[in-house]
Formats: sequence, structure tokens, C-alpha cells
Amino acid sequence: MVFYQTLLIILSCIIIALIILLVIYRCRSNSTFKKIKTLIENLIIDTYDNKDETSKIIQKNTGIYNKQMLENYIARLKENIDTLLRNSQQKTNLVNLILNNVSLGILIIDNNRRIIRINESLMSLFYLDKIKIIDNKTIMVFNNENFENLISKSFNNLEAQQERITFFGDEDISLDIVAIPITPECSIVTKEDIKKLRDMRTKINLFIIIRNITQEIEFSKLRSQFVANISHEMKTPLTSIKGYTETAIEDDMKDKNRVKSYLGKSLKEVNRLNFLIDDVLNLSKIEYRRNILFAKKYNLVNIINEVINSLVFLADQNNVKIKLYCDEDTVFFITDEELFRQMVKNIVENFIFHAGRDKKLDINLSEENNYINITFTDNGVGISKEDSPYIFQRFYRGKNPITTKTIGSGLGLSIVKHIVELHNGKISVNSKPNVKTVFKIVLPKKAKD
Repeated sequence: MVFYQTLLIILSCIIIALIILLVIYRCRSNSTFKKIKTLIENLIIDTYDNKDETSKIIQKNTGIYNKQMLENYIARLKENIDTLLRNSQQKTNLVNLILNNVSLGILIIDNNRRIIRINESLMSLFYLDKIKIIDNKTIMVFNNENFENLISKSFNNLEAQQERITFFGDEDISLDIVAIPITPECSIVTKEDIKKLRDMRTKINLFIIIRNITQEIEFSKLRSQFVANISHEMKTPLTSIKGYTETAIEDDMKDKNRVKSYLGKSLKEVNRLNFLIDDVLNLSKIEYRRNILFAKKYNLVNIINEVINSLVFLADQNNVKIKLYCDEDTVFFITDEELFRQMVKNIVENFIFHAGRDKKLDINLSEENNYINITFTDNGVGISKEDSPYIFQRFYRGKNPITTKTIGSGLGLSIVKHIVELHNGKISVNSKPNVKTVFKIVLPKKAKD
């Protein structure tokens, strides 16, 4: 009898534990729930024949008539509980996997603004330690008044609120934040819920979605600046062309030498405008193909030699010498041929136009470990210390006397840098004016190369 009483207690504990688990996990697995429900009903309904009064009481309450039957019921009950827990754990793992691998920041806080949940993306964005911030208030973690005001609006109105907020620090971060009130059952608060929930605000949580838009804002500023710069750069030659043309018309062709001079200057400005438009189109192509790199394996020796040969006419006009040095006949690299050709062409043209007459350019191509190294070394006028920090900026043109007399858009080296970065590479320049100038490009080889 004591044995059965003990087993009854054990069985009761298991059933109570089961009910608690069902509440905690809010399991919605109908098939598993039905199996457990059936088992419990069987424990109550089954009967057995026993003359002992205590056994009859156990029979009435549990339907168990021997030890083996009890063990079978417990084993089957345990098996279904394990299935329930396993399914719940799988769902929890799936939720964790999704939350921690989305690029959006996810934050869940309670009505006291204490952090309940935070995902990896948001912790990485603010360099946070999860152990230290869980249960801490948002003001202590993020320290932003506008963020706190957004949280207050969402709690007070019980409606989703959205706002763009800047977090100031060593690096300013601009974020698009959406705060959504959710009920204790983890559903979004609707208008129908508001009246009912106003009396139970203490149970409302806030689900916050955070998107980093810092780069988008920077790009927007750059686009605006670029439009302003290109408008200015185009207006200058157009103004000159207009002025020279009007003067030539007013002269009525009386002074042919004067008219010829003005037409020559107009032609020079037209060429300058043409260079500018070509470079803008090239830059536009590069930006468009930033995520569409047509990568194939090419022999860089052939491409660089072809670029040099295509510029022989310009080189001869300025009496400059260009030569490629490479220990191998073939140096293969996975790249976009058109962009790589454009990169080399721009640097060589930059030398031809700005180095001065009777100069030379040596191009060295080599492989080292998993990198391609390309160096452009010339003995031209060079780059001053004042100009060095700005030569890769759009529309910047150096102040040396040769540069001011040549045609150019100021976009050539900016395009070079774009293409290098598109290949995940790096470019640097080191110049000693009138002695030596070295442009060095380092490009990582692709894993499949």
C-alpha cells in the first residue's frame, strides 16, 4: 500500500510539472497535447479488481491496478513530455537563430524600460556586452533623450512609433527606429485592445526594431555634394565657351587672328567638358557595377601592355617613356577586365598629363602570397605635401604649374580609388617632388583563383 501511495505521489508530481510546462511554453502542438490528455484520462478511467480498501481508493482516482501498468503510463507520459520540451526547444533555437542573424537590431523592453531581450546585431552596433545590459534600463545603456521620448510615446499612446534618431559618440550613428507595443501574449496591440489594455499597462512590453541608416545618409550627402560639384565644373567651361563665341560673333570676323584664337580657346573648353562628361559616365558605371562585378580570370600582363600601347600617341606627344616590368609572362587575376583596364589607363594618363616632358614611368607587376602588387613609379613633377591628402577626392586638381595648363576633370584618381576598393584592395601614394612619385596598388586574390 505504501508503495502505491508513493507511486501516486510521483505520478501527481509529474502531472503538475506537465501543467506548469504547458503554461510556461504555451505550447500549441495539438498532436502532442492530445496524447498527453488521453494518457491522463486513461489514468483516471481505468479500473482494476482489488479487495484492499486503499487499493480501491487508488483505483477510483488513478485506474491503476498493478505496478507494471503504472510504470508504462509514466514511461509514455515522460516520452510525450520530452517530445513537448524538444519541440519547444527547437522553436526557441529557431527564434534565436533568426534574431541573432538578421541585420536589423532587435530590442525588447518591459514597461519599466528594462531590457528583456537584445540581438547580436544591436550589441555589435553599440559594442555592448549582453551579460551586463540585460535587466538594465535603456537610458543607462543608450543614453539618448530622443530614444527615451520615442519609448514614452509608444507606451503612452499604445501605438507603434517611428523616428530617425542620431546617437552621438566617437562615430555618430543614424538609426531608423520603430517601437511597437506588444501584449503579454506577444501579439501586436490593436485599436480594439487599447481600451482593455489601458488598465493593464504594467504588463505591456515594447518590441523595438532598429535599422542602421548611417551609410544611406552619408551617400545622400555625397550625392548632393557631387551634383553641386559637377554643376560647378560644367558651368565653368560652358561660361568660357559662351564668352569666346559671343566675342567672335561681335568681332564680325574682322580680326581673323583674334577670332581664331577665341575659337581655339573654345575648342579647348569643349575638350575639357568632354573629358568631364566621360569621367562622370565612367564613375557612374563603376557605382552601378559596385555589386555586379563581372569577374573572370585574365592575364594582367596582356591587359597592362594593351593599355600602354593604346596611349603611345599621347606619350610620344609629351616625349615620355612607359615600360612594364614583370618576372613572369603571365600573372592571372580574377577581375572585371573593363574596370581593371580603366584603373591602369587613368594612372598612366595622370602621369602623361601631369608629370612633365621627357619623363619616364615604370610599371612593376608581381605576385606575393595571395596578393597582386602593382607599382607605378615616375620621375616627374610629383605631388606636394599640401596636395597629397586630397588627390583621390572628386574634382580635386593639384596646384603644380603643369596641372593648371592641362585638360582634366579631377575625377581620374577618384575613379582609380573606386575600382581598387571594388576589388577590396588598397592604394597609396608616396611622392618626393621632382625626384620620384610611387603609386602602389595591392589587390587580394580571390579564393577560387
